[in-house]
Amino acid sequence: MTRTRTKIVGIAGACILLAGGLFYGLRKSGVDEVMPSQAGIASGQTIGILSDRQSGAASSNSAEEQAALSLMEVAAENEFLILYVNNETAEVAVKDKRSDYVWFSNPPEREQDPIASPLYKSELSSQVTVSYYNDKGQLSAYNSYDDSVKLKQFEISRKDGEIEVRYSMGKAAIAQDGIPKIISKERMEQKILSRLQDEDVKKSLLYKFKYDETKQVYVVRELKEFVAQELLGLLRQAGYTQEDAAEDNAANGITAASEDGGDNIQFTVPVVYSLEQDQFVVTIPVDEVQYPKANPIAALSVLKYFGAADEGKEGYLFVPDGSGALIRLNNGKVGAEPYRMPLYGEDSTIVVKEKIQSNEASRLPVFGMKQNDRAFVGIIEKGDALATVTADVSGRYHQYNSVASEYHLVNMDYYTLNSGERTSSVPMFQSKTYKGDIRIRYAFTAGSSADYVGMAKMYRQYLVQSSGLTRLPAQKASPFIMELHGAFQRDKSFLGIHYNATEPLTTYGEAKKLLGMLEDRGVSSIVLRYVEWFNGGIRYASPRKTSPIGALGGKSGLKDLAEYAQSRQIGFYPDVSFLEADKKTGAAEFLNHSKARIYEYDPVMNTQDLSRFSHYVVSATQVPDIVSSFIQRYPKLVSGGVSLNDLGNQVDSDYSPDHPIDRQNARGVIEGELAKLNRAIGSVMVSGGNAYSIPYADIVVHAPTRSSGMNLTDEDVPFYQIALHGYVQMAGLPFNTDRGQNPRLSLLKALETGSNIYYEWFYREPSVVKDTDRNGLYSANYEGWLDEAVQIYREADGILSKVADQTIIGHSKLAEGVYRTVYENGQSVTVNYNEEAVSVDGMELAPEGYNLQAAGASAGGAK
Repeated sequence: MTRTRTKIVGIAGACILLAGGLFYGLRKSGVDEVMPSQAGIASGQTIGILSDRQSGAASSNSAEEQAALSLMEVAAENEFLILYVNNETAEVAVKDKRSDYVWFSNPPEREQDPIASPLYKSELSSQVTVSYYNDKGQLSAYNSYDDSVKLKQFEISRKDGEIEVRYSMGKAAIAQDGIPKIISKERMEQKILSRLQDEDVKKSLLYKFKYDETKQVYVVRELKEFVAQELLGLLRQAGYTQEDAAEDNAANGITAASEDGGDNIQFTVPVVYSLEQDQFVVTIPVDEVQYPKANPIAALSVLKYFGAADEGKEGYLFVPDGSGALIRLNNGKVGAEPYRMPLYGEDSTIVVKEKIQSNEASRLPVFGMKQNDRAFVGIIEKGDALATVTADVSGRYHQYNSVASEYHLVNMDYYTLNSGERTSSVPMFQSKTYKGDIRIRYAFTAGSSADYVGMAKMYRQYLVQSSGLTRLPAQKASPFIMELHGAFQRDKSFLGIHYNATEPLTTYGEAKKLLGMLEDRGVSSIVLRYVEWFNGGIRYASPRKTSPIGALGGKSGLKDLAEYAQSRQIGFYPDVSFLEADKKTGAAEFLNHSKARIYEYDPVMNTQDLSRFSHYVVSATQVPDIVSSFIQRYPKLVSGGVSLNDLGNQVDSDYSPDHPIDRQNARGVIEGELAKLNRAIGSVMVSGGNAYSIPYADIVVHAPTRSSGMNLTDEDVPFYQIALHGYVQMAGLPFNTDRGQNPRLSLLKALETGSNIYYEWFYREPSVVKDTDRNGLYSANYEGWLDEAVQIYREADGILSKVADQTIIGHSKLAEGVYRTVYENGQSVTVNYNEEAVSVDGMELAPEGYNLQAAGASAGGAK
């Protein structure tokens, strides 16, 4: 269908299409095999929420914003929203008809910003920023205002209720084949002017050249593309041909090879805006993005300043760092680095030689902003594995606070060449890149719902509608999650000859014994995660072939343990890794085409310790075959669920020329295999809990319960748990191996977030792991923790059992170190992290204590 053109400006120049593959995936068993991010929201469904408590004093748009809106025209409208566009600047705005509030793509008052330099005012005026490489691997950037809109090199088209803005970025190449760079005065008069009758036309044409009196020649001026096209039309009107231009250029020493000098680097970036029910949807079809082969695009930033809040607004930015974090508007932390965090952690095939800080992973593809009594949440629906969430506060470069996302399309690393005593570094670029869409879905709320809880509720509703997420069944008790280590490979020697031997930590029989100990102490709901239980206990052993360990009890011992668990209604989840392996077969490759071999980091120097090999990164292209082999054998060994160590925890590219895959396609493969495992085995536990794994998981362990504590952030919030509680069982880190090893604080965090009690143990004496590569487990012997763990569980279950299957509808900070969580059944839990008693909201809280309240009745807990 042909689009109706509102503004069309042509652009010339050689470009190539971004190569790559569309990601794919599968949905939950019994559902059509379409990824949630691909399916989106079904027609007629909404996710936005508005408070019933709207006041007449609700914030409204400023006079300047109203003036900016008056310069726009309506581009699309539905029951909930109106989409506006400015045909001169390519800005867009969205009005929420329910609250009569308008959100702008760019701050309308940016020209009056007293802080911003002209450079940053241009950035504030841009909808898209492109970062690109030169042939040396150095980065440069274009923004859509300076390098497209100001040059009038963009077009706006309409189709079926959506609008597309197509930016041609970079100074357009003048039509060199038809316009002379230099032409003599004689030739100008003979070949051009004498053939034009209208004096005004002659004047218009001559104005586009500079006359050099000394050399008696005309030199063409630097022209914008539309002016160049106008000049070309006048020359053709005079009968001046492409051959004439070539002759004049050659006569003045200008050849095709000498023209431009490579300065006209150009990009084409289309952005599509649409309305879907109560959501504003922004899409970049990456397969239509064009760039010069010599200048691949490193990253695209889109709508960086959507909804940007000036210094007069109150509220915060929400970022998905770990469980979630807030950055207060105008917090004054301009000495801290701006916030930048990739989704789903780092790509393991991008070498990080020095790791200064170990950050929490961002598990959910969301971000948001609260300003006064309005808020929005941005949900990254496609391109999420390529995304980095960015945020910054006012006062650094301008007076605006903003949160947005950028997308890394082409990665680069340097390859070192050695020639005698000389070395040089040559950039190597990713060859196969993503070719699907980037899509961000914005939803809006207002009033008392305009906070991070409201944002989490909207994201929860999105997951329910897009991925078929279903509620947990009613729970009588909260589960006690016990992780046990089976065996490991220990270096031993005999007659001076070193060899690896399997060293048991917890045999199958000892695991059964520990389950009995918990039951004898009154723990009625137990989940067992069993790690290092097959193939000799080799860390990262491939699950392609799974053989029970003889030293742990062999096949019969494992079967006996599984049957015992089943008979006692104990969840049994033996753990496997599909993305990490001890051997290089099927390994991914770095950009320099060496195998992706991962090393531990020196805790003092923060650099890779090449003497401490950890594992190889398995290429996502190999995972389907490994999973298929696994599910053929596994159900014959174990009657139970399966724990997935890495499929819900990491996403990696592969730069191998034989089986390359970009990170987004890898994410699609992983989701497909999660669905396959869910169908084949039934009950799945995942570690980490990246968003794409949630629809296929019954339990998430190592779920984030805190943020990374970045300097720019101000407060941790349990956004992850607010969004997911009541739909999936969760636990944070094991209480006895979490940093600080303070089970009391872990208990309080569990009560605040609705997380389950989780311990990591082994059965044998601690001396077994001393002076081995498992020395970090030394304090995980069960004997030092069992009785305390049971006591903590009993204490926690008194609360968690009442809310295990309930959604979280409220969370707030009542005082420093004091937080309240409210559940849909009316139960609320207030925790006090302080080492002293506090009195708040009419209740007394003991040091490191808590209070459970429901329907006017309360019960307290104390240290």
